[in-house]
Amino acid sequence: MKTNKNLAITMFVLFLSIASFAQKSQKNTNTVDPKFDATKNIIQNLSASQNYSSLAKVFKAAEFEQLLSEEGPYTILAPSNEAFNRASERVDFLLDPKNILRTKDVAAYYIIYGKWYANDFGKLVRMSKGKGEIKTADGEVLTVTWENRNFYFTDSKGNKSKVVFSDAIQSNGIIHGIDGVFSSNQ
Repeated sequence: MKTNKNLAITMFVLFLSIASFAQKSQKNTNTVDPKFDATKNIIQNLSASQNYSSLAKVFKAAEFEQLLSEEGPYTILAPSNEAFNRASERVDFLLDPKNILRTKDVAAYYIIYGKWYANDFGKLVRMSKGKGEIKTADGEVLTVTWENRNFYFTDSKGNKSKVVFSDAIQSNGIIHGIDGVFSSNQ
């Protein structure tokens, strides 16, 4: 009986923490990147961004520019330019036309079909008792966790990225900034 009560209390605290994060992140989306404009689409905003333009270049090299300019909705997990600079697979490699298959594979890892707000990730984590799973556009699975008052996404190879901003509304979806890159199974 005491264990059930402790579990209920723990789940309630987790719920409050996630709800608090989601509310804070929604209030702060306008200060994330001044070039994110809710009337523009994902590609337009990423391309204009000083901090997230590398992902726009990768999307364009993967021939996803048209797709991510369309209605959607799409949820994008956007690594910063700095995160791409730290990655073993450099942006210049991904931009080389002879690597297009690899580029498409990598780019699809950052796209989730549908509109996923931070609150939705919180519900997913709560419903799965601390560790949710979500599929990317290419069918890869990311694990979503809530740790130390932050959301994290982890790929199948163990690469873990923290959400650094969330709920940046676009005309055709949402962008969540992350501090790392993923690696597909190829």
